Amino acid sequence: MEVAALLTKPVTPSTLFDACCEALGLATQAIARTERRKKALTDSQSRLKGARILLVEDNELNREVALELLTGEGIEVEVAINGRHALDILQRERFDGVLMDCQMPVMDGFVATKTLREWPQTRELPVIAMTANAMVGDREKALAAGMNDHIAKPIVVDQMFSTLARWLVPRRELGAAPREPAPGDAQRHAIPGVNATVAPARMRSNEGLFERTLRRFLEADRDFVRHFEETWAQGRSDDARRAAHDLGSVAGTLGMQGLREAALSLEGACCADDPLGVRASLQRVSEQIEPILQGLETWAASRQQRESADPA
Repeated sequence: MEVAALLTKPVTPSTLFDACCEALGLATQAIARTERRKKALTDSQSRLKGARILLVEDNELNREVALELLTGEGIEVEVAINGRHALDILQRERFDGVLMDCQMPVMDGFVATKTLREWPQTRELPVIAMTANAMVGDREKALAAGMNDHIAKPIVVDQMFSTLARWLVPRRELGAAPREPAPGDAQRHAIPGVNATVAPARMRSNEGLFERTLRRFLEADRDFVRHFEETWAQGRSDDARRAAHDLGSVAGTLGMQGLREAALSLEGACCADDPLGVRASLQRVSEQIEPILQGLETWAASRQQRESADPA
């Protein structure tokens, strides 16, 4: 049987619509819809040039991806690594809006937003929540805390820029040109467990950014299973839950859907304080992450050899 159309996870309403049009032979409608989305994205990005945003995100890899996407469109970005850090910055600086992660150590995004809403100078400041889309109730909690809107992680570029454009009014224009993406590398598509088509699309086809985040993942999480086992054995359940949450978030950003689902299961087992569930979920994480790490090791070694042979 011939495949009429192909969908990649996570599925969005627009990609589902386009796939249905393709399968039913309504390609013209799908193309027109795609062109409208592109124009809407361009319009949103244009309206945001010159905006000054505070990005509050504790995960270094997710922070780097969001930072490059935003600055590449002429948006000035200041970074905070938790809610307390964000409040310290907001006491002395002015912004057009805040992108606020909800689950962070020291002070989470909910508490930080409730606090800044008590200050006269930030009472009307647009605050956009960033939450893992599988965490039920996060959007409602964000709105109850005083946030204006919500975008899900892993970040969908169209959604992020359209949501920001809905709430932010830049006070000045920078006019910075988007950064040019680095050349692609077909070998990435051979890495098991990594969707090397979907993930770069979330980064506006910035191949250089995608490759850098793959390398950062390899460096940061090659010993995830061992570190998690040690943390859980020491009774540091909150730290273990946080590690699982971060892994799921990063895996989603990088198109590692199987690993993301296993990490979310592990996070849920930690929240339920279920030792048997933690053991089973960690085994799933191990089964998902090992082939990814091995593939990344091979890919990174090959890239290093090519770069050494061609220093230009």
